[in-house]
Amino acid sequence: MLRLAPMTEAEFEEYERGSVAGYAESKVRAGAWRPEGALERARAEHARLVPEGPRTPGHFFRSAFNERGERVGEVWYALRDEGRPVLFIFWLGVREAYRRRGHATELLHAVSAEARRLGADQVVLHVFGDNATAISVYQKAGFRTTDLIMARDARA
Repeated sequence: MLRLAPMTEAEFEEYERGSVAGYAESKVRAGAWRPEGALERARAEHARLVPEGPRTPGHFFRSAFNERGERVGEVWYALRDEGRPVLFIFWLGVREAYRRRGHATELLHAVSAEARRLGADQVVLHVFGDNATAISVYQKAGFRTTDLIMARDARA
């Protein structure tokens, strides 16, 4: 089973660089943003959400460690009021060298335990529509689609 621990400052800086860049790339790939300025836009959005970085109240940045003490992934979540208490996962990632070993599923179980501990009724996350691997993992873990946003190029 994975153990979650608060990210150190160094872990947060590494996570932030990769996750913000990955978010910008995903937004561009999905057709939601243009490539020009995407990274700056992602940085601004991240700064707005967590102005105090890992010390932003109500937000939790955790590193996930396996039984050998190796950092296998990271997760960022927050407790939100959506008419009921909801734990929203902003980011969940398994490091490249540890993928396809069940760590994402274990990480989801660890986050679900955190949700129960924090009194959340539900665990919610966002996934880009073209991320078939993640969608499959989430569905197998019991997640279901609650909203679906679709887009079409206006010039088509």
